[in-house]
Amino acid sequence: MAISPINVSRISHNLQTSFAINAMQRSQLDLYAVQARLASGRSFLLPSDDPVAANRVLDLTQALQRNEQYMANLAYGDNVLAAADDAISDVNSLLIDAQSLASKNVGSLTSADERRADAELIAGIRQQLQSVGNRQFDGRYIFAGRDTTDRPFVEALGGVAYVGDTGDLITRIEDGANAVINMPGNVLFGALSSQIAADVDLTPALSASIRLDDIGGTTGFGIRTGLLVFNDAAAGAFTVDLTSADTIGDIAELINDAAASAGSSVIASLSSIGMDISPAAGALAVTDNSGGAVAGDLGIYTPTVTTGGIVGADLNPCLTRVTPVEQLAGGAGIDLTSGMIISNGPRTVTLDFAAAETVQDVINIINNAGVYVLARINDAGTGIDVFNRISGTSLSIGENGGTTATDFGVRTYSKSTRIAGLNSSTGITLSAGEDDMRVTAKDGSTFDVNVDDAETVGDVIDLINAAATDAGVAVTASSVEVGNGMRLVDSTGGSGALSVTSLNQSAAATDLGLLGSTIDDQTELVSEDRNPTHTDGVFSALVELEAALRADDTNAIALAGARLAPLAEEVTRNHGIVGAQSQSMRSKLTQMEDTASSTEVFLSEVRDLDYAEAVTQMEQLSVQLQVSMQANSRLLGLSLMDFLA
Repeated sequence: MAISPINVSRISHNLQTSFAINAMQRSQLDLYAVQARLASGRSFLLPSDDPVAANRVLDLTQALQRNEQYMANLAYGDNVLAAADDAISDVNSLLIDAQSLASKNVGSLTSADERRADAELIAGIRQQLQSVGNRQFDGRYIFAGRDTTDRPFVEALGGVAYVGDTGDLITRIEDGANAVINMPGNVLFGALSSQIAADVDLTPALSASIRLDDIGGTTGFGIRTGLLVFNDAAAGAFTVDLTSADTIGDIAELINDAAASAGSSVIASLSSIGMDISPAAGALAVTDNSGGAVAGDLGIYTPTVTTGGIVGADLNPCLTRVTPVEQLAGGAGIDLTSGMIISNGPRTVTLDFAAAETVQDVINIINNAGVYVLARINDAGTGIDVFNRISGTSLSIGENGGTTATDFGVRTYSKSTRIAGLNSSTGITLSAGEDDMRVTAKDGSTFDVNVDDAETVGDVIDLINAAATDAGVAVTASSVEVGNGMRLVDSTGGSGALSVTSLNQSAAATDLGLLGSTIDDQTELVSEDRNPTHTDGVFSALVELEAALRADDTNAIALAGARLAPLAEEVTRNHGIVGAQSQSMRSKLTQMEDTASSTEVFLSEVRDLDYAEAVTQMEQLSVQLQVSMQANSRLLGLSLMDFLA
């Protein structure tokens, strides 16, 4: 290694000393830097030492840290799924035991006492299943959806209620990719009923305050923003930039501002369903620079000039939690003063919506009623769905003298209720081509009714009224005003009983809940609610099996046992899904570990020190420093000639 030269020509001694000291300091600094790298094991100490390598180290370190977090996520997800896998294995075993007990008690060789004893065993199986449903991993409930801190299954109203969340627990497993690491209890155990789906469209009226994200648009893809182009024959073309718009009202305002600036008479306004463009002074066309997408979403795409106004298409605003109740059903109005009656098992409550201002208020009132129901906006954003959370009970939603339940579309037994959906979707049993029931009025007059052509409860009501009119009998059918069901009102003034009986071996009167008669001086016969909602999962089947065993009802035992078989198959299918998810986690974890190992190798190559090279360099620098010190001591020695010079 070269030694820094010292110019010893005729210069001052001080300058010579300065040169010598600087040379030694540089050598010492280089030697210190090598020693520091040896001590740290790094090829550089500061990013300025090697900017390219420092940037590469930063990238690799960040990638390694991300991989470490992803591996931790994968390991935790695999552990959760493994715990769920073990729990589902226990569920399968318990269901096999329950099926064996059901099969054992179907025949006639089992006594009533033995069946009651087995009912206790079924009750024990149900309690064990509930314990499995409340199983925890790492202090969190496995089957509680996203709400992992609260117990998902509780005893309620004589059944088992699922009060957990219905969403999936998600974890990030790599850049831009997530994975589900749980199975909510409502899915595994079938612990929620099918929804009482709103049978009316609650789509709100369009208002200026509705956000663009909450509007479906005419194409169903929402409202995209961009540049609108208006070709006004009178004022010329002008462009409207919609990128800053947040609400549909913003779009109308931006159009009007741009038109005013361009001297155009175009005016954008909102109707109850869409956006209208009033006619310009001359012909007008509306396009955009996106092939018609923006104008099409707004329902005002008009590539061919027109001299009339543009009436926008329906923008389909979605129902949201903050939607004002007064805007529901296109602004048609909802009866909030009467309220609705909800019955679930032994509990019945009357809900008052008079203070509700938004859809969220309505949902909160329903969910907080204490009857274990779940209300939420449907996926289409057009109505409210209601679910029964309890396994082993039936849920019914009726009126309280008004039309609240009907207006919200959640009445379980209304004129629009399909006949095929009654009695747990078994419908009604008819005597094809013959009369199905006979109505006897209080004065003794009768009329027969054929309901072959009925598709809805409303059709049945119409057919009864038509038959009564044809027979000249003063009996009128309608929906009950309080609760649920049909009612027959007798106005004949007779002193007998108003009754409904079956004809021609038809079970229609029974299946419609109308079979029976009035007592004393009653003039109204009310049917049963034949369309309650109940869960169809393993807990419900076990509750029914237990009840059938206690009642010594072999037919009911057979039916409950038959229900267990497909439910057990569904649990097995879900078991396979959880197992596949766990296997995927493990495979991904192995892949991530390999990636991390490769990244660490690359990082080491860039960041770590080559000790052999560094030691050699340190020895060279040590020699250089020693030589410099010896040379400088000789060159800087003063003599008489230095002073004479």
